[in-house]
Amino acid sequence: MGITAAEMNQRQREISRTLVAERRRAGSLRGFPGDLPANLGEAYRVQALSRGEWPDAVIGWKVGGIPPKHREALGADYLSGPIFARRFFRAKSGVVNPMPVFSEGFAAIEPEFVLELGETPDEDRVYVGAEIASSPIVAINDVGPLAVVCDFGNNNGLLLGAEIPDWRGLSGECVPVRTEIEGKVVGEKQVFDLPDAVNRARTFLFELAQREGIELGAGTYISTGAITGVHDANCGDRSMLDFGKWGTLEIELVPEQPIA
Repeated sequence: MGITAAEMNQRQREISRTLVAERRRAGSLRGFPGDLPANLGEAYRVQALSRGEWPDAVIGWKVGGIPPKHREALGADYLSGPIFARRFFRAKSGVVNPMPVFSEGFAAIEPEFVLELGETPDEDRVYVGAEIASSPIVAINDVGPLAVVCDFGNNNGLLLGAEIPDWRGLSGECVPVRTEIEGKVVGEKQVFDLPDAVNRARTFLFELAQREGIELGAGTYISTGAITGVHDANCGDRSMLDFGKWGTLEIELVPEQPIA
C-alpha cells in the first residue's frame, strides 16, 4: 500500500523544515534528512516549500547540469535552484571578494556565464561570474540531484563580474576560462559556443518556470552552468577565476553566519 497524498505532503514539509533550519543556523547535516523524493517534481515541491519559508527575496536562478548517469532515470539534463538577494554580490575590481559557505557542510566554486533577462530577449545581457555552491549537507552531490534540488539547488551565492558586450556574436570565438584554488589550476576550458550555452540554460529555465509557476521578469539573473566544473573547496580557500579579456574574479570563501 502506497503512502497517501497527506503523508507525502507531511514528508516534504519535514524535509523542508530541516533544510531551512540547518541553513538558518549555518549548520551541518551528515546525510539527507529523511527519504529522498521519488522524482524531480517532488523535489521541486520541497524546494518551493523552503523558498516560502526563507527570509529573503529571489532575484535569480542557478541552472546546473544533472550528471549523465542520472539523466535517464530523472528525465532531465538540468536542474535549478533560487539565488537570493542577500547572497548576490557585484565583484569589486582589484580586491578579494568574500563569499559565504557552510564551513561544516559542502562548498564548491564554479565559474559561470550569468544571463540578466531584459524586457525582451534582444535586451538580455551576459556577464562573467561565479556560483558559490554550498549546502549544510556534507556530501550533497554524492546523495544526488534530488537532494540538490531540495536544498535550493545547492546554491549559496552569486558573484557578478564584468559584462560581455555583443555576446551573441561570440559563436565560434574562443572564450578561455581558467579556475585556480589556492594557487593551483583545477580547471580550464576554451568555450566556443557561449551564445548556445547561455540560450540552452535560458530555454530550460523558462520551461521549468512554466511548469512550476515561477515568474521570470526583467532583471532576473540566471547562472547558466559550471564552465570548468564543480570545484570542491574549503572555507578559507582563495580562488581566482580568469575569463581572458573579460577579466578575473578573486574570491575567498568565508564562514556563513546564522540567520535569526
